[in-house]
Amino acid sequence: MAKVSTKQGKSGMRGTPTVDRVQDVDLFIEEYKNPDGTRVRTGHAKIAHEINNALGRQAKELKVSKSRLIRNILESFVKYQDESKALGTNRFFDARVSIEGWIAERADLNALLMEMRAKDIIVNDESQSPEVKMLSMQMVVLAKMINLTHKNLL
Repeated sequence: MAKVSTKQGKSGMRGTPTVDRVQDVDLFIEEYKNPDGTRVRTGHAKIAHEINNALGRQAKELKVSKSRLIRNILESFVKYQDESKALGTNRFFDARVSIEGWIAERADLNALLMEMRAKDIIVNDESQSPEVKMLSMQMVVLAKMINLTHKNLL
C-alpha cells in the first residue's frame, strides 16, 4: 500500500492514509432501479478487471446477477470468519497457520503411504488369492495418487 499525502481543498481521497494499488474497474455491490425508474448503486469498490471478468463469468454460469453473486460471497465469507472465530478453528486469511497445517498434513500423508506399502508387502507375502493381491496393489496406487495430489497442491 502506498502512502498518500492529505490533499487540501481538492476532491478525492483526502485524508486516506493508504491507496489501493488496484483502481481498475468501478464495482457496485448493489445495483437496482427504484419504482420511479431511478438507478440506485451502493457499495462502491474498485477491483482489477480480471476479477471483474471472472465474477461476470461465474455469475453467468450460476444464472444470477453479478451484484447478487458478490453479496452471497461476502455473506458467506463473513459467516465463515465468524464461525471460525467462535469455534477457534483456522480462519481464512491466516496464511501462517495454513502453511503449518499443510506441512503437518504432508508428514501425516507420508507416514500413511509408508504404512500402506508395508501392509501391501504383508498381504502379498501371506495371501494366496490373486484378487486380494490385486486389491492391495490398487490401494497402494490410490495412496500414491493421493500423496502426489496433496504434494502438488501448494
